[in-house]
Amino acid sequence: MTPLKTSTLAVLALLCVAAGPPPEEERMVPGGRGGFVSDGAGGCWLWASGIRAGVTDLTASWTGPCPEGPAEGEGRATVTWHEDGNERSMIYEGPLRRGKNEGVGRLTISTGKQVRVMQEGTFRDDHFVSGRVEIPAAGIVYEGGWSMAHPNGRGRLVTRGRVIEGNWVNGCLRGPQGWFAFTRPPQECNGMDT
Repeated sequence: MTPLKTSTLAVLALLCVAAGPPPEEERMVPGGRGGFVSDGAGGCWLWASGIRAGVTDLTASWTGPCPEGPAEGEGRATVTWHEDGNERSMIYEGPLRRGKNEGVGRLTISTGKQVRVMQEGTFRDDHFVSGRVEIPAAGIVYEGGWSMAHPNGRGRLVTRGRVIEGNWVNGCLRGPQGWFAFTRPPQECNGMDT
């Protein structure tokens, strides 16, 4: 065997070695901190957060590479669990860096076969930062800036045929007749420095 073939095989063997579970201090805790969930099969780790306490059957899968444990590169990441008797899932399609959503992709959050929320656009360090958010059951579509679960920056909300557009601050938009809130109660907008 030539030295080039030997080194190529060695690299491939390293990429295929299962990393094992993530360190305890970096694992996701339902109802608590975000962290890694192992896919169990190949040892790939996916970052997950926002999952309530008391869930069961938490599993993960990944279609791309995971050279050192965390998923890396382009692929499809799926995290599923059971909550209140229902199967729930988060499916991300796009690039991952160190197990976290990073770049242009699409995140779909579902209960059973019903899509609850879909975010399509730019992700940084596992957070959605801009693009399109759709809540199909409510007929809501938002396009624009986003920060930590809220519209933030220039954005356009369409709900029940009504268009609300402007500069959002943490889910609040100041209108001519008061506050308009999306993702938070309107009373939380009062007194905001906008």
